[in-house]
Amino acid sequence: MPNGRFTNHIESPNGGSVNERRSLHERFRSRLIVDPTLTRKAVSYQGNRDLPGFRWLKYKESFSRGLVERLIDDVQPDSVLDPFSGMGTTPLIAAGRGLRATGIEIMPVGVIAGKAVARAANGFHSDAYSSAAKSLIEHVKSYKKAAEQHAFPHVRITQAAFPQETELEIARAREFIATIDDITIKTVMNLACMSILESVSYTRKDGQYLRWDYRADRKLRSRIHKGKILRFQEALYTRLEEIKEDVEPLKELYGRSMPTFLTGSSLQLLRKIADNAFDMVITSPPYANRYDYTRTYALELAWLGYGQDDFKTLRQQMLSATVENKPKREWLQQIYSNSDLIAAALGMSDAQNAIHEVVDILRDHSSELGNPHVIRLIEGYFLEMAVIVAELGRIVRPGGTVFMVNDNVQYHGEEIPVDLVLSDFAEQSGFRCERIWVLPRGKGNSSQQMGRFGRRELRKCVYKWVRCDV
Repeated sequence: MPNGRFTNHIESPNGGSVNERRSLHERFRSRLIVDPTLTRKAVSYQGNRDLPGFRWLKYKESFSRGLVERLIDDVQPDSVLDPFSGMGTTPLIAAGRGLRATGIEIMPVGVIAGKAVARAANGFHSDAYSSAAKSLIEHVKSYKKAAEQHAFPHVRITQAAFPQETELEIARAREFIATIDDITIKTVMNLACMSILESVSYTRKDGQYLRWDYRADRKLRSRIHKGKILRFQEALYTRLEEIKEDVEPLKELYGRSMPTFLTGSSLQLLRKIADNAFDMVITSPPYANRYDYTRTYALELAWLGYGQDDFKTLRQQMLSATVENKPKREWLQQIYSNSDLIAAALGMSDAQNAIHEVVDILRDHSSELGNPHVIRLIEGYFLEMAVIVAELGRIVRPGGTVFMVNDNVQYHGEEIPVDLVLSDFAEQSGFRCERIWVLPRGKGNSSQQMGRFGRRELRKCVYKWVRCDV
């Protein structure tokens, strides 16, 4: 990758100490390299939005196919793992090249999307699909009232999300899908219906929020005008046709083998993977940015049968990246039975002075924070990421490589160098941080922080860690 040194002026707008962050920056300064070929499109869903299979679901928590292909070409592994696989970009591409590929993802929305693409590419019978698609549309367009058990299973956040005629069509679609026996056809049909829920609803995803149209029968502080809201049958027909068009390209791209998709938290599942099991990891963990994906993907989760308590459970099981997350320290010690690995990971987190430096400043200004629980978020995020990185140090074989995409974050004007902290954890876990590739254009801070502390551009990076020979 191209070379270009990146410098960063570190300061505290609150007058606090920056010594620890400066020390960390000096340590990794020579490895911070601006790469002009890396763009936001490459490290986000934007690079996939029009591609076969990936265009079926607007799932922004992912990176581009082009980036994954580039990184695999760089290493040429036999096996690839993504412990935060989103809708499966990494495992799909790796399996499409005949590699042993595994993805772990806690959000079932992403898992079903990845499985649908994988099944469409492997063993998909187009005639059976066309017949089922035709029958599904006919059932949705019929005036038959579906049984009550097939009504959309609303939770509080999704109530009144659809026009009444859409509610009826959704129920008929759910009724039809329940009769399908072929697991491949059922998975693809399920994804097709789930993927259009936003477009036929009064809602719109907007960052960490679910915005509501003024026509929704809800009491809301602010409302938007979403524009045209599609009929369910209209949006479904379009999606089913897209899937039909994509099948042959998908077979060519990803038809060599099926990846393994595991649903659940990497904090629980990584410990079940054998030592030195993978040559390569390509991943992008959730960022420490307060995004609550259970809220953003509420419609899709409800479609999959997640009830009110399931939402709460899922939110707590996810990597701590929201103010609602409770501490997981005791839980981690319990499931790891106080092993050497958990002791080492917690020790890394406890000894990370750059984080303590930020947390101490935020505590001093806690009354000024929009939500003081961001302190708990920061502490929990880095403790849990220390466990993840320690596990990767065990799972990746000597000489193997980890590529990680992540953003730095800022709270109350205090920048947290996520790239440097995680790279420090990596070097304590048996890796050598070779490079931290920096996007030429960073991420701006929020409008609230910009108004108070001025505009500050935060690094967006791709890290390369190589496991040291033992």
